[in-house]
Amino acid sequence: MAFSRFYLLTALYTGGILASSAYGIPSNYPEHHHRLIERLKKNSTQDSDSSPSESSPHPRQEPRRHVLTPVHNVLKDRPCDEGLSISKLLHSIEKETNSQISVDFTILPQWFYPKKAALATVDEKQPTWQFYISPNVSWQLYNSPTAGVGSIDFSYTLIRYWRNSAQNANNAAGIAGGINDYSSRTNTLSQLTFSQTFPGDILTVAMGQYSLYSIDGTLYDNDQQSGFISYALSQNASATYSLGSVGAYVQFTPTPSINIQAGFQDAYNIVGTSFDVYNLTKNKYNFYGYFSWAPQCKLGNGQYSALIYSTRKVPQQPTQTTGWSLNFGQHLGEKLYVFGRWNGATGTAINLNRSYVLGLASANPINRNSQDLLGAACSISKVNPKVVTEKRIRKYETVIETFATIGFGPHISLTPDLQIYIHPALRPDKRSAKVYGVRANFSA
Repeated sequence: MAFSRFYLLTALYTGGILASSAYGIPSNYPEHHHRLIERLKKNSTQDSDSSPSESSPHPRQEPRRHVLTPVHNVLKDRPCDEGLSISKLLHSIEKETNSQISVDFTILPQWFYPKKAALATVDEKQPTWQFYISPNVSWQLYNSPTAGVGSIDFSYTLIRYWRNSAQNANNAAGIAGGINDYSSRTNTLSQLTFSQTFPGDILTVAMGQYSLYSIDGTLYDNDQQSGFISYALSQNASATYSLGSVGAYVQFTPTPSINIQAGFQDAYNIVGTSFDVYNLTKNKYNFYGYFSWAPQCKLGNGQYSALIYSTRKVPQQPTQTTGWSLNFGQHLGEKLYVFGRWNGATGTAINLNRSYVLGLASANPINRNSQDLLGAACSISKVNPKVVTEKRIRKYETVIETFATIGFGPHISLTPDLQIYIHPALRPDKRSAKVYGVRANFSA
């Protein structure tokens, strides 16, 4: 508790000295997908829905004549005056530190069939209960015509299971993919970077810990907390890059519709559990290149992107790989969004080495709540026979998933979800496997 209080006061103090009136994430590239940006944007939309009169920038309550003025202003807002309100407290901190903050907490029970593995005699416990917490922060340190924009971005993923794990459910259902994005207990520092955007908004240099998962995808097939849930539809199913590793990248944005990146990372930190700079001295690096085009047309905005990467052989992942991912997402009018992905990887790092995705989504289809969302998609994945070595397996596995997110106010939503696996790869004795789930999401 003492540490938390110290951290909060330090952030308020530093923000009061360095901050200006704009956020750390550029607002002039809205269609280039980034998981952190989407989460913060979603939180900002919810705040404007709940408090329309507060959607414009807030004037400071008191001129900053003292280093503790930001702390005084937060307390003056009385965020807990009518009971504990985390969203109001975070909103007050955002105003005074010139930052964007979001915290998403998801509870996901899932039921599955078949209930037991092929050679098992006892049914697996149902449902699996997944608890997913993800805090995200973008903090702009400075913004000036001569120095440009400097910001710190942070994202963390914490996964816990109760009663049973998704890994056991995967084994029982006989699927080579997964019933969700994280099949077991996880602690991942997805992002902790400092970025410098030079005047003109054309060149950005970033250094720190980051993951390619943040840019590899489109609006609804890249985040289990807000879009599709199954492994093959919530991320790149053949990805062999790190969940988070230290490195650096350069971003070139000649026009708002074009985004080009190239970078490197330490090859040793595969799961991103720590921020380890020492590994950079071991001289093994992963490299990537990324291109995104976000055109604007009469039908609606879209994004078309290509990612290519290579990873080195290290003890934590003892195979060298080369991978690629082609993505598209296109708005067709105000309510319909279509998307697709083709991705693959060489080597023996993962069960699936090819995946093909096609789907559609409709946000707020009846103008009831900004969180309302309907989605349906299909993924066909090719099983990697060098990794899945059982005698009897299927070469391909198909999952069809549909869900409906129902918003309750600005911060709570429920999402019934259905996944049907046609010809599960590891259960040739079964024609299909089914997974039912209800995602409860609480955001602040």
